[in-house]
Amino acid sequence: MNIIGGEKRGARLASLQGRDTRPTAQRTREALFNLLEGGRFGRHLLSEDSVIWDVFAGTGAIGLEALSRGAGHAVFIEKDRLACQTLTANIGKLGYQARVTLHHLDATQPFTSQAASASIIICDPPYGSGAYIPALAALNAQNKIGRDALIIIETQKTEMPAPDDSYQFLDSRHYGKARISLFRYTG
Repeated sequence: MNIIGGEKRGARLASLQGRDTRPTAQRTREALFNLLEGGRFGRHLLSEDSVIWDVFAGTGAIGLEALSRGAGHAVFIEKDRLACQTLTANIGKLGYQARVTLHHLDATQPFTSQAASASIIICDPPYGSGAYIPALAALNAQNKIGRDALIIIETQKTEMPAPDDSYQFLDSRHYGKARISLFRYTG
């Protein structure tokens, strides 16, 4: 698994063995970042002012890709101990310690964070779990979803996420086994 673009392009990331963590396929990540950088959902989504929340982060490939492509800060939420260790190693390998906040916790439960509100939230919960719903509720309860934030939810291709009326549907595409759905937070 490699960083696909930006300043750290080609950097190899550590991954996890086993079935507990399912990394987003490289092709899906590339398609997602092409969408983000294409301008359709707003200009400068990945600028030094942007704050990315990578929820159900796993090894951090999506959030780290965003940092490589110019995002200012990434907040990672991951409850699995081994995934957090791997994510910490990946952050160190890329030298992004100063641009990262890492929370080792369950994103579906209420929590407290001092990190800035998100301009982009990437939710990649276990397929079929619907865990993006309580995770977004936990973020919203803390006012961590910025005005007009872009919400990206990865599900299995056969699932169509349906967050509440606070989110305007923008687009949905599938790549292999994955579906990427984009929403705008309207709060």
